[in-house]
Amino acid sequence: MLHHFRGTLRRTATIAATLSSVVVMGGCNLFDTDINNPNAVIDTALDDAAGATTLVNGLGGSLTRTFTSVYGPYTAASDELTWSGSREFWKLLDDGDIADPVNEYTDGAYPQMSQTRWLANFTLEKMEGFDKANTLRNRKDLARAYIYAAITYITIGEMFDDFVIGSNRTEATANVGPANMGIMFDSAIVYLNKGLVVAQATSDQELQRQVLGLRARAKFSKAAWAKLRPARTAPADPYVNDAGATADAQAALALMATTYRYRLTPTANNLAGINVGFEMNNRGELRVGTEYGNADPARPIVLLAGLAGVKLNDPISGAPDPVLARAIDECCRPAVGNNVPFTVTSWREMQLIAAEASLASGNTADFTTRINAVRALDNLPAWAGTPSAQAILIHERRVNLFFQGRRLTDLYRFGQKDPRWLSTASTSKKACFLPISYIERQANPATGLTSTSRADYCQ
Repeated sequence: MLHHFRGTLRRTATIAATLSSVVVMGGCNLFDTDINNPNAVIDTALDDAAGATTLVNGLGGSLTRTFTSVYGPYTAASDELTWSGSREFWKLLDDGDIADPVNEYTDGAYPQMSQTRWLANFTLEKMEGFDKANTLRNRKDLARAYIYAAITYITIGEMFDDFVIGSNRTEATANVGPANMGIMFDSAIVYLNKGLVVAQATSDQELQRQVLGLRARAKFSKAAWAKLRPARTAPADPYVNDAGATADAQAALALMATTYRYRLTPTANNLAGINVGFEMNNRGELRVGTEYGNADPARPIVLLAGLAGVKLNDPISGAPDPVLARAIDECCRPAVGNNVPFTVTSWREMQLIAAEASLASGNTADFTTRINAVRALDNLPAWAGTPSAQAILIHERRVNLFFQGRRLTDLYRFGQKDPRWLSTASTSKKACFLPISYIERQANPATGLTSTSRADYCQ
């Protein structure tokens, strides 16, 4: 995690140098250091509870910026996006080489994720201190801090194979280790437990919806994570049936409207330097995957307009899937631009979590009811047994959770492959995710990782 903070020091030095030149131009002596800067903000200012809302908003902005960075390499390595431009490292991810720590897009995303993770814990420490001292003006800010921190940890657990969790900005810290990454979900669940207490105490149903939906997702994802470890191959039983996840999903459904979804949407002020919206919708380096969309023959970097651009059909109606069509329109067309929204929990996902648990336990009636409740939202014909229950579950997760960071795990646990993956690629051999990247390995010797090698478990 040292790379980001060293970069911060460099930027600080640059700013200081710029200010010095301004001072000299104003007629001051070159060696004058007693300068009053009314805009200076020091660390102790963050100890004032009056800034709590701003501090939490900053964490939310950092998290959203991180999403704009990390969704690119993760989704390009899945079948949801494909390489359509000229940058070689997008092609390598599209080929399935997700384990390469030198890939420039993975290497750019890791510092963003690391910064947000550190900021999440820093913010929680401050917010919990304010709450304990009874100086917090709005306890809902504390709940929001728990939620943002939980999303951060869930995303790390879902997208990365290993990570560094440290509290000191200047001291090297050992990596968690791939076998221990389940603690990311455990940490998220702890934060959400605390967040739920605050949400209930403040009688805020929206915060309760967010917490319960995210806690269901965290418990589900931890169980899915365990399905792929240590073997990292498709399990004999791919279904997730976690009692806690199901209970939380059902509790969330009781508070959610059928159209409910909790989203993080970036603005021009919180985009990463290399962001997935720009790479898709402006530069044309990425577009919707070949199994999902039909490229425009006249301009292959974009899809055909409207339903003509949707290749994946609904397995019952046989028509282009309208759920996927809407998802593509919201994320992956030039009209969307850079500010692509990211759904982190939804009514649809809660139904799918509960439906999968029912299928796993042999409750076909409840599975059918829940799958058809999701399908009814888009006026799709009901499922009545064909295709198979597993096939319809895979399809409904595929389209209803499109571009939500869930696809790689589903590909792995159901034994499926992106047709773009090379047979020699990491993803074709093992269930591999994003690695600790080159920049962290170079800056942090405590990881014990060589700078460029792929992990043994991805060979």
